[in-house]
Amino acid sequence: MSAPTPQLADQEMAALVKVEAEFARRSQGGKPWTTREYLDEIEAVHVRFNRFRQFQLKAVA
Repeated sequence: MSAPTPQLADQEMAALVKVEAEFARRSQGGKPWTTREYLDEIEAVHVRFNRFRQFQLKAVA
């Protein structure tokens, strides 16, 4: 396995775009996300990808 690639950053950005789209979709409905829920979702994406990066780095070592 190799070190983290730019493709992982692209996947992270795509995940963030999905959160943005869901935020926009929910804002039109009956139960929109609060600012805290939105930020929690963004943070969850970053945490997930950072954990994966750490896993990749350990697998290479």
